[in-house]
Amino acid sequence: MAFGIIVIWFAVKENLFFTWRAAEFSGTRGVILRYLLFISGLIFVSSLVVRTWLWFRYRPIAIDSISDAQWPHVTVAVPAYNEGLGIYRSLVSIAECDYPQDRLHIIAIDDGSGDDTWLHMQRAKERYPKLIRLERFKRNRGKREGIYHAFSSCHTPFFVTVDSDTRLEPAALRGILAPMILRADIAAATGRIRIDNYRANVFTRMLNAHFAMAFDYTRAVQSTFKNVLCLSGAFSAYRSSMLAGIIDEWREQKFFNQSCTYGEDRSLTNHILRSGHGTFYQQNAVCHTIVPENPGKMLRMLTRWARSNIRESAIFSGFMFNNRRRGNRFLPFFEFSTTISLIILHFVWFYFFLFSGLINNSFLFRALAYTVLFGFFYMLYYIRIEGHRDFPYVVFFSLFSAVCTIWVFTVAGLTLNRRGWSTR
Repeated sequence: MAFGIIVIWFAVKENLFFTWRAAEFSGTRGVILRYLLFISGLIFVSSLVVRTWLWFRYRPIAIDSISDAQWPHVTVAVPAYNEGLGIYRSLVSIAECDYPQDRLHIIAIDDGSGDDTWLHMQRAKERYPKLIRLERFKRNRGKREGIYHAFSSCHTPFFVTVDSDTRLEPAALRGILAPMILRADIAAATGRIRIDNYRANVFTRMLNAHFAMAFDYTRAVQSTFKNVLCLSGAFSAYRSSMLAGIIDEWREQKFFNQSCTYGEDRSLTNHILRSGHGTFYQQNAVCHTIVPENPGKMLRMLTRWARSNIRESAIFSGFMFNNRRRGNRFLPFFEFSTTISLIILHFVWFYFFLFSGLINNSFLFRALAYTVLFGFFYMLYYIRIEGHRDFPYVVFFSLFSAVCTIWVFTVAGLTLNRRGWSTR
């Protein structure tokens, strides 16, 4: 915070916020810079205003109006690969949810693990023999195959996926099913993902701030027009009748003539949106997950996410105006197009300056000052979401993103055909 305040103070003192000397260059470079600056600012401000308005309108769907008799049968699938003790904690948290146990069915799949995952799954089965059913693959087949296998034996009206390192809060299952029980126009919902090990170091605290904004801001905004672009693989729920019509196509998905092995959650969301169904974010369906504590592993995770975002964003742009899509058409287009435009402009700004010879100490400090200023601004959003806890890490994440996002997306774009998970 002290560093950020000093940067802002010095930038104001030197009048760096209100003059952009680089844009005063004459010739073609000057014209390009002025247009880039104007377009970037216009898109950013208009997007922020619209998204903030929608954010204040968002409300999660309450579960109080649903009686015990109305809660349906539900199947919860938990694929696991080399998860160890984590799978036991996950299965126990699901079994101990505040949900009618005669309507709860848990399928745990050991995806060819080479450690003691199977033993921990058996421990959970012994503790809750009536709730948990175990399946075991002889070799690793991937998370998609695990989910597909579980759904193939599902005979309940709703299907939930939970990551093997994810722990549900007691009311999580009721919370995530409520939107689909009460609203026929919603076919799938995702929950609020919190980080269990966020106290580990500065990077996990930074990711905790990022998760808060990604779920309680971005997905909350998208929920207001039933177009959440990514139903998190850590914890999401689906109507089985809807899933039955798309899961085979999802399982066989290919990109550049190669089978897709990563980003199954974003891909499944795209299949749902393409079919014309609504998706929703349920803030009161809370779970806790584990994130990498090592910076290298964290960057590999972010790169894998970026690959998925690039691939699925390209696919979404192809059916954005699909006639089967119901409800508001302008807001999904506005949300998607402004987000993608800002990412592309971020690339243009970075590489233009990198190769134009315009970078100097004044420019670098000005870029740092704007990054810190935006971080302070988004900090206000975070405080409204989480209160005062850890809000300075929003500034840290802004600085981290400004430096690393370009490289992460560049590497992701150059390795789109990579099949590995990159975080094992």
